[in-house]
Amino acid sequence: MSEAVQIIGAGPAGLTAAINLKRAGIDVVVHEQNKDVGLRFNGDFQGLENWSTNQDAIQFLSSVGVSVNFLCKPYSELAVFTPSGKRHLVKFARPLFYLVERGTTETSLDCGLKKQAIATGVEIVWNSKVDEVKQGNTVVATGPKAADAIAKGIVFSTSHEDAAITFVDDRIAPKAYAYLLINGGKATFATCLFVDFKNERSYFEKAFDRMQKLVQIDVRSPREFGGFVNFFFKPATKGNRFWYVGESAGFQDGLWGFGMRYAMMSGYLAAQSIITGKSYESLVQKNIEKILEVSIADRLIFSLLGNRGYEKALSILDKLEDPIAWLRKWYNPSPLKTAMFQVAKRWYRTRLIDKQCMHMNCDCVWCRHGNQPHGHSMEQMKN
Repeated sequence: MSEAVQIIGAGPAGLTAAINLKRAGIDVVVHEQNKDVGLRFNGDFQGLENWSTNQDAIQFLSSVGVSVNFLCKPYSELAVFTPSGKRHLVKFARPLFYLVERGTTETSLDCGLKKQAIATGVEIVWNSKVDEVKQGNTVVATGPKAADAIAKGIVFSTSHEDAAITFVDDRIAPKAYAYLLINGGKATFATCLFVDFKNERSYFEKAFDRMQKLVQIDVRSPREFGGFVNFFFKPATKGNRFWYVGESAGFQDGLWGFGMRYAMMSGYLAAQSIITGKSYESLVQKNIEKILEVSIADRLIFSLLGNRGYEKALSILDKLEDPIAWLRKWYNPSPLKTAMFQVAKRWYRTRLIDKQCMHMNCDCVWCRHGNQPHGHSMEQMKN
């Protein structure tokens, strides 16, 4: 390949693509509109989920060409508070998730991937906002452009011991959950919403009050943060030279919003498509599409549970010898989940939308409607 591949965005998806392309001998230029990686975040903790497949998350990272040079701590216990305030301590035979930090700190996932990319020889151009690419292969990793769920929270210092705690109650986290993650004297608390975004402040305040009543924790030097996720399919390629990865393609866990695996997997698959010439759509269909569909069907199921359903589901967890196997079953494809996905994709509508360019057959990296090589998006192929 004579021309360098352009990658738009230096998030986990874009940097994973860049690392794998450069290792294969392909020149890469990453364009990042900010002055550094991780500026979407404020040092908040997130979870690299470890329940949807049999493959451990550490093995997954290795499989997509990523080494662990960032905070990546396993958590095998989760305390869950029900709407009635009952505490369930769920213990897992293997880590439920690996805690990672997002942002600009040296131990963050974002900085770790940046260091790996630079060490591999990837060129990163900072403060470079690219709206149009006239020629050449381009990986678009610009993150979500719409919101299907949002999070409102704080990061703070505390003397509390390390812990992972979740709160389910539609009165503080409608159709979702609130969470408290503590590691090494730092903590993240947030509430997630799948509906009623305009009242996010009110929900956060009620969630914070609930957390303080149920957990004895000191909160020092709090700083606010917010975020959003987008989990609906968009076209994965355009014009035989644009590859969309991560949430630029809508690759995100629809059930609980744990999307880092989707981001890095899609970046890896885009790189393999460019390196080998294999169809990116085919690689996505094999490695991402089914589990993403199931997660969206699960989102519909979860949204129907309500507070009584949460209480019942947690009483089931108490009786299980291997809770993680039960969680994994939620992500297993089945005829029922396929049928529910067809209902879910028509029922949900993205609530916040960043308007796209409306030119025909354009060279803009932001829009998806123009000149797709196979004539159909994944969504169109389903219908």
